[in-house]
Amino acid sequence: MTNEDRNEFFLKHQNLIDITIRRNRRLLAALRLETEDVVQELSIKMLKAINSFDSCRSPIIEAHILKQLQYCVLDLKRRFKPHGMTGVGRDVRPEYVYIDGVSDSGITFEIPSHDDHSIVNISDFLDGLTEHERETLNRKLEGHNPKTKRQTAVITDIRERLMEYYNQNENEGRTAA
Repeated sequence: MTNEDRNEFFLKHQNLIDITIRRNRRLLAALRLETEDVVQELSIKMLKAINSFDSCRSPIIEAHILKQLQYCVLDLKRRFKPHGMTGVGRDVRPEYVYIDGVSDSGITFEIPSHDDHSIVNISDFLDGLTEHERETLNRKLEGHNPKTKRQTAVITDIRERLMEYYNQNENEGRTAA
C-alpha cells in the first residue's frame, strides 16, 4: 500500500478513532488525559496498524485496526495510571503521599498520617534497606513489574516492613500528642 493509499484509507476510516474513544471514555476520563493527546496517540497507532496489516492473518482491516487501537488505549492506561499503594487495606492507607526530594543516599519522602498533623519520616526506613532491596524498590517505583519470584518477595517484604514502620510511628505520634 502506498503512502497516498494509506492516507486516503486513514481519512476514510478516521471514525474508528472516535469509536475507540467512546468505548473507553470512562477509562480515559479517569486517566485525565487531554482528548487531543489521545487522538494523536490513536492516530499514530492507526497509521502503524494500516502499515502492518496482513490479509493472511486477518481478513478485515477494520477489525485489525480496532484491536490495535484498543491495545494502544491499554498502553496509555499503563503509562498514565494513577499510582498508589496496592495490597494495603483501606483503613491503613494514608490519604496523601508527599515526595519531598531525592537525597544522595537515596529517596527521601514523608507520609502524613490521616489527621495530617503528625508526619512520619521514612528516610530512616529507606536507609535500612540493602542495595538489592533499594534497586528492586526503585524499579518498582519507576513502573517496572518484578521479573522474578525473588524480586516479588522483596517488594512484598518491603511493603510489610514499611506498613509495620508506618503503624509503629503513627501509634507513637498519637501517644505523644
